[in-house]
Amino acid sequence: MPKPMNADLLLRSAKKAVKDQDWVTAIDAVQQMRQRFPANKKAKALWEDLRTSGLPALVGQAQSLLAAGDKVAAAKQLRAAHALSPSDLGIGSAYGICLLDMGRAPSAEKVAAALLPHHPGNLSVLNLQGRALREMGRSEAARACFDKALATAPDDPQTLSNIGTLERALGRREAAVDAYRKALKAAPDNVTLHHNMAQAVKYTASDAHLRDMKELNARLGAGKPDHAPLSFALFKALDEIDARAEAFGHLEKGNKRAASLAGFDFQSHKIPYALSKVLFENAQIAPASEVGALAPIFVTGLPRSGTSLVERILARHHGAQPCGELTVVPQAVSALLTRIMARDAKVLQAQDIADLRSEMLEGFAAYSDGRPILIDKMPLNYRWIGYICAALPEAKVVHIVRDPMPVAWSLYKLKFQGEGNDFVYDPTAIAQVMYLHDTYMTLWRAQCGDRIVELRYEELIANTELETQKLATALGLDWSEDWLSPERAESQVLTASADQVRRPIYRDANADWRRYEAQLAPLQNALEKMGLL
Repeated sequence: MPKPMNADLLLRSAKKAVKDQDWVTAIDAVQQMRQRFPANKKAKALWEDLRTSGLPALVGQAQSLLAAGDKVAAAKQLRAAHALSPSDLGIGSAYGICLLDMGRAPSAEKVAAALLPHHPGNLSVLNLQGRALREMGRSEAARACFDKALATAPDDPQTLSNIGTLERALGRREAAVDAYRKALKAAPDNVTLHHNMAQAVKYTASDAHLRDMKELNARLGAGKPDHAPLSFALFKALDEIDARAEAFGHLEKGNKRAASLAGFDFQSHKIPYALSKVLFENAQIAPASEVGALAPIFVTGLPRSGTSLVERILARHHGAQPCGELTVVPQAVSALLTRIMARDAKVLQAQDIADLRSEMLEGFAAYSDGRPILIDKMPLNYRWIGYICAALPEAKVVHIVRDPMPVAWSLYKLKFQGEGNDFVYDPTAIAQVMYLHDTYMTLWRAQCGDRIVELRYEELIANTELETQKLATALGLDWSEDWLSPERAESQVLTASADQVRRPIYRDANADWRRYEAQLAPLQNALEKMGLL
């Protein structure tokens, strides 16, 4: 780590940054001065000057970056602006929402907690804090925030929607439907609300909500790209009443709309793999030497390959804390790769692994409730298995493999959250990323060997007792019959699998795509061209 600068160097750096109108660097330098040298009068004076000169510029830059879709860069501007004006509602709310969208719930919760004393009872702040707590798995505290917001504005659609999402995550479908229905009464044209409602409803041909969605779809006409959630909701409803031709028409429309917004670029997906290949194939990476008390288990694989099911199985083990899909690892590794790309020599150093370990453990500490086993089921962590194994020698990695066509169909038929899933709306893009997944795993199997516990989905659902016993042995855990009833796990599920994992393990999921086999010829062809079938 670089040696900390003294007060004079920090002041010089801050003044140069102000001259260059690099407000983020200037604020970071002055913050360091104020923390390390609290009595320094020059730091106090420069801080006050920055409130006047830097704050408007930071807000303007953040607004422009958000309009361009660059949340990472916008968050840096908003972080600096929030530091200058921690009580400003507009700045703090924008920063907190940006952090949430980036998957940094603990940081978003801290922003909300800092705003609340200045804005008690504010709807946007209470919803921000509630959403952050929900993402952190603290469902009771999240519900308390939403209830406070509801006491202020009983018909607020955002609060009601947040309650619906929390209730569904906890398996309380009727309560979720009730909350969504109340939200739609206040905001009947909100397509995202209709999509959320659709995930909680089991449809019949005479369902009033299906009728409402059809009427809204007719009013919207050609629609816009951001109307995609309504198309996906209509697909789900019509699929459940077996109106397949009409359903698939809405699904195709929804995917085209979502794809136009996602802006998938295969090259951007390939770059991290190419760099990782260079880093790991050209050097012997010595793993971190220390081992901590926390023993993380990473459940990885393609999205929709069965990661939620496996998390729920492992959650039945005493001492295991299921945390859902955390962004700790991708954020830590992405920051590391950015630092490496800025160097002349593109190599992994021992200090890199040590720093990566510290960042990961600090990130997990924000989610841990003290239980010794923390389960992170972020599927896309398959991209970072080599880094996980190097930085966390105490960690276990489970990788799930599932037949390609059921996975591809399950990806194509859902509206996803998160920027990492930008590939799911186009058959060619799905095939490309599935091929890249196989390429990553070839690299990691060669580098990490038996650190990876391979689990085949088809074998798991066909021979659950045997496969879960083998899984327990591979992970060094005690097996019990509780592992055979993952539907009884009490933790919340915020993914598209929220309803599936509440049911006993069923064995016909892989055949679901055949109901649309004729319409899915382009998807099959794309997989065949990539050698996946």
